[in-house]
Amino acid sequence: FHSANMSNTSGWKDAVVRAIASDSLISDDQLVLLAYNLDIMRKQIEELKSIFPPDTLHAFAVKASPVRAILDFVKECGMGIETASYGELMIALDAKFDPQNIVFDSPTKTMTDLRIALSRGIHLNIDNMQELDRATQILQKTPSDVASVGLRINPQVGVGSIEAMSTATTTSKFGIPLQDTGIEHIVQACVDRPWIRRLDWHVGSQGCPLELISRGLRVVVDLALRINAAAGR
Repeated sequence: FHSANMSNTSGWKDAVVRAIASDSLISDDQLVLLAYNLDIMRKQIEELKSIFPPDTLHAFAVKASPVRAILDFVKECGMGIETASYGELMIALDAKFDPQNIVFDSPTKTMTDLRIALSRGIHLNIDNMQELDRATQILQKTPSDVASVGLRINPQVGVGSIEAMSTATTTSKFGIPLQDTGIEHIVQACVDRPWIRRLDWHVGSQGCPLELISRGLRVVVDLALRINAAAGR
């Protein structure tokens, strides 16, 4: 859906409702309709890209909308894509996203998942130390010049206002827990594996104040600086 006036949010929604009523878009056989304002989406993407350096990869989460037409649209707008499962990864590849513009974050990757990401240059974020061991085994047997590997760190900085949506608590199940694993252990793991080039982190999806998000970022940046210093980068 394209709106004549992007700033008039209620206006385009009213137009959608009128179109649904006049064109009988909803019926006993078609009970659900999704409406996207592509003008607003494009404007938001352009604003996001304007804030960061030109070479920043912004990735649209497949889980937000696996509709092929929407994925084609965000790709046209210069976005990358983030996948959190093997199924989502296959959707991204089927939609012809460049592997170098795909982020793969699944917390339950199989050996096949890891081999696909490592061999194609997909941005792979390792979720735990056991998964790191498996990726290491694969790269020792089959070195890859295009492998792009990062570690997902749980900075363990606390909970937001919605506990169920917070992912940086002491017991959060995603990512490598910084305090429990130990900073020196993580640093050494990165020094021993120069193909680890990135740190990933997530404090929560909703209910997280800016102060909590900033604290998580500070912890991960400090860790990155320690890794670079230890690796002589």
